[in-house]
Formats: sequence, C-alpha cells, structure tokens
Amino acid sequence: MLTKTKKSIRDFILHYGNILGMISIVFALMIFFLDLHYTQENSVSLVSYLISVVVLIIALLDYRKTNNGVLSLGDSIKMGMGVFLISAIYASIYTFILINFLDPETLVKSLEITEIKILEQNPEISEDQLNQILSFQEKFSTPFIIVTVLIVFSLISGFFSSLILGLIFKKSR
Repeated sequence: MLTKTKKSIRDFILHYGNILGMISIVFALMIFFLDLHYTQENSVSLVSYLISVVVLIIALLDYRKTNNGVLSLGDSIKMGMGVFLISAIYASIYTFILINFLDPETLVKSLEITEIKILEQNPEISEDQLNQILSFQEKFSTPFIIVTVLIVFSLISGFFSSLILGLIFKKSR
C-alpha cells in the first residue's frame, strides 16, 4: 500500500530554490563566457529577474496544486523569500569564485567601466569629483559587501515578487 506524503512548504522552497540557484549559475557562466559580467547591463539584470519570477510562478502553482488548490498570501511570501534566498546563496558562492578565481580583475574592470560611463554622462565633471565617486565605489566593491547586498536585494525582490504573485494566485478553502 502506497501512502502519499504531503510535501511541506520547506520542501518546495528547497526544491525550487536549488533549481533557481542552478539556473542562475548557468546564466551567470553564460554571461561570463560572453565577457559581459562586469558591464552592468540592465538587460542582463532584467533577464535574470524574469528567470527568477518564472521559477517562482512555477513553484507557487505547483505548491497550490499539491495543497488542494489552496495558497495563502503568507505561504506565497515564505516561498518567494525562501526560493530567492537559496538562489542568492548560490549566486554568492559563484560571485566569490568569480572574483577570486575565474576573473580576479572583475572589480577593476567594473570600476573602469563605471569611470567611462560617468565621463560619458557628465563630461564636465571635475577630476576631484570623479576620484571621489570612484573611491566611494571602490570601498563598496569588496566581496563581502557585494555578497551582502546581493542577499539583501534578493530578499527584498523575493518579498515583493511573492507578494504580487501571491495576490494574483491566492486561493482560500
């Protein structure tokens, strides 16, 4: 006799968080091999976010289907923040490996691109102002701060994404 065990929200968070984490690493490696990992392109961030939202939608719909068609707003928020947090942990590990092993010059290249963009947007900027902006950015370009910001931003975007999706997909008994 087979008994069907009910999967908890934790099981869904771990399953879909790991899936999103792996997809995120594959996407990040693709960006790395295309040499776009330090260009700060908005389109790359948008595609990455859309991938995260699609995985979250699939996770929420799967949870609702398994839970007899019921999905509360609270469960949606737990799911979103959990899935995004696990994915952020994967991304943090990848970022650490990228900065320390794959391309140790990533932060330097990123600062150079920032300088070029600043000069393009504001050609009259003084040397002192430019140096001040670049030194400020350099202080916040340590692996620890980058990983911390990545995790915090993932939690915030996971909260708002799951809040909106939870309002859309919410079903009560």
